[in-house]
Amino acid sequence: MDTATDQIKAKLSINEVVGQYLQLKKAGRNYTARCPFHNERTPSFMVSTERGSYICFGCGKKGDIFSFVQEIEGVDFPAALRELAQKAGVKLERTFTREKKDVEHDERLREVCEEATKFFELKLKENSAVQKYLETRGVHTDTVSSWRLGYAPADWRQLSEYLLSKGFTKDEVFDAGLIIKSEKKIGEVYDRFRGRIMFPIADSGGNIIAFSGRFFEDIKRREAKTSNDTGSSPDASQSEAFREPAKYVNSPETALFKKSRTLYGFDRAKQYIRKLDCVLLVEGQFDLIMSHQTGLPFAVALSGTALTPEHLSLLGRLSKRLVLALDADEAGIRSGLRSSIMALQSGFDVKIPTFPHGEDPADVARENPELLKAAIRTSTTAIEFFLEALRPQAKDERGYKKLVEVQVLPLIRAISSQIEQEHFVRIVAQKIGVSEGAVRAELSKNLAPTLAQGIENVQESVSQPVFLPLERKVGMLLAHFGRESEVGKRLLELVSEVRMKEIETTLAPHQELLRFKFESEIGEESNDEAKVVGDMLGDIERMVTKEKMGSAGEDTKQIQDLARRTQELRQ
Repeated sequence: MDTATDQIKAKLSINEVVGQYLQLKKAGRNYTARCPFHNERTPSFMVSTERGSYICFGCGKKGDIFSFVQEIEGVDFPAALRELAQKAGVKLERTFTREKKDVEHDERLREVCEEATKFFELKLKENSAVQKYLETRGVHTDTVSSWRLGYAPADWRQLSEYLLSKGFTKDEVFDAGLIIKSEKKIGEVYDRFRGRIMFPIADSGGNIIAFSGRFFEDIKRREAKTSNDTGSSPDASQSEAFREPAKYVNSPETALFKKSRTLYGFDRAKQYIRKLDCVLLVEGQFDLIMSHQTGLPFAVALSGTALTPEHLSLLGRLSKRLVLALDADEAGIRSGLRSSIMALQSGFDVKIPTFPHGEDPADVARENPELLKAAIRTSTTAIEFFLEALRPQAKDERGYKKLVEVQVLPLIRAISSQIEQEHFVRIVAQKIGVSEGAVRAELSKNLAPTLAQGIENVQESVSQPVFLPLERKVGMLLAHFGRESEVGKRLLELVSEVRMKEIETTLAPHQELLRFKFESEIGEESNDEAKVVGDMLGDIERMVTKEKMGSAGEDTKQIQDLARRTQELRQ
């Protein structure tokens, strides 16, 4: 009987799975793409549909659909197995390499989050005020349903009591990040989300793992005004009643939810990011759903944290074209500068749209959806954007030049291409009225970060084995055809048995790599293969002949040297 992994592989082709993350291009019998596991400009990542495997000629990563999902999603084997089983429609038995109790615990947390989502959805349908608010924000009814928006009642324990009634334990609900344990009363808990519009956050497979709650109704103010102390927070005091609540509250990090690796909407956007070769990064949940509603399905949003290298690594596997949609305030500018530098250092082409003063993408989408599309379409490079955005912050021309030196030049330093750097040097020099030489002089003062990153990338790329020309060609043919084939027999005629065994021993760990290298040299037609094989055998014959001639020549030279020295001794 086939195992679960065999059933999944039979139903999901590797190019289908990998193609959800990378832009694959046909290359002979295989597909090629830029490697998602290291920075490169020339594609060296190969996918074989026939064998169900992949390999990168640059960094050496290789494997099947399971190892690919593990690497690209940053998850363990059980999580990759579960995600692929769901896609393939294969039912799994609870037998994993991880501790069974850990796997079952994670599954329970998913069930808690799913049940909480249903609860929030129901409460939203019961609350006309929240529905009216969403309508005024321009959110369509089908968008509310599609994104599973909900509402957490302005009550201390409604959600926790509901989940406990469904059979979940307090520890499970706590581990899912949905309740807070009282610091004053042992055993007492209260809901983390109260009086908030709820945005469920999913993992890349579409499973709900966390939440973000947008403030709507303040329970403490309401209770203070009505002097109703029943059901009050275990830890709240009346002095706290009028403290301004946080606009957004997010789930804490849990076994399922890691903020530095999670992007809101990524599960829906990833196929469009890959297809359109562009990612739109926005800052808020409303920005995200309004972007999708407007017809920009390649948008994702951060989940309670600043942009991280892990986020960029995840996005960079799908596209290196980033449109960074910032809030139009000073905080948004500061955040955008930091994000732009990180993205440029990671090899992204970064562009930024300009919105009307004080408006964010959600505002623009509500007022004029076509204007949002136009703003995204006409985005300018990050450097040109900040040259304009920073000007109002300067008191005078001298202050503006200093801002450019401190804020904009690091963006140019972050670009690895010298040609692109020169392009922006000219733009900056013209904008601030100085010579290009002056801009270059400032740039040269601190190139260390970019150079260090470049060295790291080179070191990562040279980890591949180096084959001698003869070894490489013999190895490719043996890996593809085998020793007992007609091609293998011909190789034995050309190369001695001893040399053949040496080559086989040397290349034994690299069979998959050699198969891909052979396939990369042939087309899809059988006559292409025959021609390539014939050419390779001809090359091998010439190399063997040349080696023999070189060896014979060396022997003759040694004999002549010995004769000369003998003659000298006799004299």
